[in-house]
Amino acid sequence: MAAADPEFALQDAPVVGRASLPRAFLVVAPAMAAANALNYAFNLVMSRLLGPADYGALGALLALVLVGTVPGVALQAVVARHTTLAGEAVGRLWSRVLVAVVAVGGALGLLTVAASPAVRAFLHLPSLGPCLWLAAALLPLPLLSAVQGMLQGREWFRALAAVLLVAAAGRLAAGVGLVGGGLGVSGAMAATAIGSALAVLVAVPRLRAQGGWEWHRRPAGPGPWAGRRWPGRGSPAAAFGGEVAAAAAGVLGLLLLANVDVLLARHFLAAEASGLYAAGAVLTKIAFWAPQFVVTLVFPRLVTATDRRRLLGRSAAVVAAVGAPLVVAAALAPGLAARLSFGEAYLDVGPTLPLFAALGTGLALVQLVLFTGMATADRGLYRLPLAAVAAEAALVALFLHGSVAEIVGAALAVVAALLATGFTLALRAGREPGPMSRAGPGNPRGRIR
Repeated sequence: MAAADPEFALQDAPVVGRASLPRAFLVVAPAMAAANALNYAFNLVMSRLLGPADYGALGALLALVLVGTVPGVALQAVVARHTTLAGEAVGRLWSRVLVAVVAVGGALGLLTVAASPAVRAFLHLPSLGPCLWLAAALLPLPLLSAVQGMLQGREWFRALAAVLLVAAAGRLAAGVGLVGGGLGVSGAMAATAIGSALAVLVAVPRLRAQGGWEWHRRPAGPGPWAGRRWPGRGSPAAAFGGEVAAAAAGVLGLLLLANVDVLLARHFLAAEASGLYAAGAVLTKIAFWAPQFVVTLVFPRLVTATDRRRLLGRSAAVVAAVGAPLVVAAALAPGLAARLSFGEAYLDVGPTLPLFAALGTGLALVQLVLFTGMATADRGLYRLPLAAVAAEAALVALFLHGSVAEIVGAALAVVAALLATGFTLALRAGREPGPMSRAGPGNPRGRIR
């Protein structure tokens, strides 16, 4: 998978000095694993420092932050896509994006401040302090997502890894200091804001030095979107926002698909059985998140690859190879896997653990399909996860809700059907270069502008 391989080549590549994928893997995969571990450690440490009552409040506030990250994931992908396509106009693109996301972040913060009394009352918080820090935590999210997309689109993976690690480590360190100092839930939320702010500060020098964005004057000449064909009508900025909104719907569908089975299990199964299902779902999450680095690494290549079908096939093989050992290990020793992971009380979930591992791997493949759609601006692929959520809910509610095995089997069947449809559509679209790189009037060689 060297950078010079045909399947990783660009069409008249606008990105100079592309990263070597094997070397990038050695940077990004450990960084993402370490960041996830630090985020887990943050929750573990906060639960101990705060106690059950205050940690319950923190968990609810962090859930609101998670909701705010859904459009952020889409924004990162869309910014990465346009960064890859922008070529020499990347500085002008970044200028416009940065101005927009700073404005959006400020508006989001102000709206959260205005809603603070209602949030406080709904969550039964003792003061407005945690709600105000919630606003501070949400304020930098659009900017952080945008700069991560810029780094990803340029394939500056070392800088991206540093951003991920600083955000997680900064939050943990600040949380220990502030909560340990007696600031409680407000301190934990302040730590979340501090981690995001530190990550942005790490990224800005690299972007400014290499990207040459222009804050101080109106850029001369055609903008970064000049000459491109956008779906629908309206200004390029409106089209860009529409692309982010459509991608956010796809991300929301993916997150719902990854969690709706646990909610259905809680509703239809007895309390003990739903607990077994929740334990098995932990393995699903592990298998889902383990190959995240694949999408991060190949996304810029999916945008402009001349042989996208081959790249997608190889990427899917890597994702499957990461998940396969979990499935095999759970199948060979289900009792041991349940005992080591969850304890003696959860031995009954052992026989279904291979299904949970397979479901997580399938969801990781769904994510790859979804981000292929984002790379090609194929909105048909965005709709598949939401449609799958509806299908899974109907299948479980009407037919398969009598046991842990039935519900996880239904979820796996829906994901398999989604993958068959999604890969068919993605491979069909992958026969040609992306719409931004096709030849046409004023662009006879199909050069990406």
